[in-house]
Amino acid sequence: MSATCALYSFCGILFCAWVAVLLSTQPFYLTGIEDVDEAKKNAIGAMGLFMVTLAYSIYKIQFPSEKETIEPDGPEGYQLNTGATEYGSY
Repeated sequence: MSATCALYSFCGILFCAWVAVLLSTQPFYLTGIEDVDEAKKNAIGAMGLFMVTLAYSIYKIQFPSEKETIEPDGPEGYQLNTGATEYGSY
């Protein structure tokens, strides 16, 4: 899960950086934007949030949380349905 979040965050950083550069250099290519400076500030803010998510995802990849493993109860390490006595009987 953390690797997926890291990849998504990396793509988000690239996209937000591209939008910020495009808003800085050629804002006339993006139609429908009333305030270019506000849009650029929002793109940079979103890029910052993606950076925080990427940093946390990398941290969780490097230091995963402890998972509790379930040990099988059956003989020879197999985990079978031990509650039923015979199959097909009532």
